[in-house]
Amino acid sequence: MGICTSSPRILPVQSQKMNSAPSIQASKLTKVFGKRAVVDAVDLTVHTGELYALLGDNGAGKTTTINMLTTLLKPTSGRFSIGGFDGISQSEQAKAAFAVVSQEVSLYQELTAYENLLFISRLYGIKRREADQRIDQLLRQWDLYNRKDDRVVEYSGGMQRKMSIAMALLRRPKVLFMDEPTVGLDPSSRHHIWEILKELRNEGVTIFLTTHYLEEAELLADRVGIIVTGKLVIEGTIDELRDKLRGMRTISVKLSGKVEQSTIASRVAQLEERFRSGVKYDALRQSITFIPPQDRPFSETLRALTGWLEEEQLSYSGLATSEPSLEELFLSVAHHGGEAPPSMEGKS
Repeated sequence: MGICTSSPRILPVQSQKMNSAPSIQASKLTKVFGKRAVVDAVDLTVHTGELYALLGDNGAGKTTTINMLTTLLKPTSGRFSIGGFDGISQSEQAKAAFAVVSQEVSLYQELTAYENLLFISRLYGIKRREADQRIDQLLRQWDLYNRKDDRVVEYSGGMQRKMSIAMALLRRPKVLFMDEPTVGLDPSSRHHIWEILKELRNEGVTIFLTTHYLEEAELLADRVGIIVTGKLVIEGTIDELRDKLRGMRTISVKLSGKVEQSTIASRVAQLEERFRSGVKYDALRQSITFIPPQDRPFSETLRALTGWLEEEQLSYSGLATSEPSLEELFLSVAHHGGEAPPSMEGKS
């Protein structure tokens, strides 16, 4: 199913986890190219020490959003601030608060790792003694110390990616923007970057990253936002997003013993009427798949279902619940063009 451009009916979830002042804030942030709004009235709030992952297909508006937030691209309309500084009227102060790791690795290929970092430290005006200590720390942190005197051109893609992140961290930014930071990397390099990002978050660095890897967002992010054709259509913690898709959660019951085929259909229909929710019976597997109603707690539904099985004297050998993954969530939202899938209609 194609992605349409109709207005979203999924409202953002406001996370209660972060109570500090926002490190990143955007209001109605919009960028129009020609007649097309690539980013359309996006509202964002990212708090200090939070790792926020922005997900979206190619062309959804992820990179354009980062380019505006990092002052590389002027918004058509809307406002934003970084570290409390207005990104338009106080752009120089805003720039001092953040660093950027872009998709493209930008290194001086003929210089060594140490020389790259030393050169950048001089641009930032970091004193030599402090710079040497910081460079040593970063090279060790990123497993590059043993290759510090090798030219960067001799590095693998993963090593060059680590170098670009090390350079961004040289002046200890309060906010770190990362556009597809692990794209094209081998699993070992990706996992190493994930570990360092967790450490940085624990140290209070605010991290805003875009990614295609749903596993990456699920493992790292405090909150996730999904952008579809320029609109931020849903955001929240992983648990909040899963809760919004309770209609994708199911309970499967494997019946055991003899099942009266002549009565099972009517009994399943009674179950569906009782809970006012979807029920499917698979005669071949002798299993019942039940979609929990969204207007009652899951644990309460589970108890009520097992109670019904006892009432009906239906013995069962197995009972399993299925939770929607972040991938299922993303596909559900993306394939409905930013509109709520049927199971989510009317939910906020």
